[in-house]
Amino acid sequence: MATDYWPDQDGRISDGFTIGYCYADSTDITAGGYVKVGSPASGRVAVTVAAAVGDAIGVILKAPVVEGEHIPVLFYGVMKLTQSSVGDTTTVGEFVMNSANSGFVHMAVPLWSGLVLGGGASYILGMALQTTTANGDEILVLVGKCI
Repeated sequence: MATDYWPDQDGRISDGFTIGYCYADSTDITAGGYVKVGSPASGRVAVTVAAAVGDAIGVILKAPVVEGEHIPVLFYGVMKLTQSSVGDTTTVGEFVMNSANSGFVHMAVPLWSGLVLGGGASYILGMALQTTTANGDEILVLVGKCI
């Protein structure tokens, strides 16, 4: 298990770029969960739940009570996140993306054609700043579009 240098703190460790007024397209968004771009509309930054692997572009900092509520989303910064319960462990420096069952998974082999940049549908959520030794480990992740 990775050393937890912030045992009394979960979630956001350090802000880099947070938008505090994202429009919640649904109420099933949970704090600490992942979001993707929601329904576009003039004058708003809309987000909704990122349910599929590689959908996420940010991490929710506060769950909405009602649809349409403005909520903060971390798009860049350091977060304490949990290794998914499926897949391999993650090594420091590896790119990670959200998994379909909460948590994150690493990108073992850079499959660039699977990324949006290469015509695919997946996004890099960030980069691991620590190594996991088992599924369920919490580590620090630099959330943001690293490339």
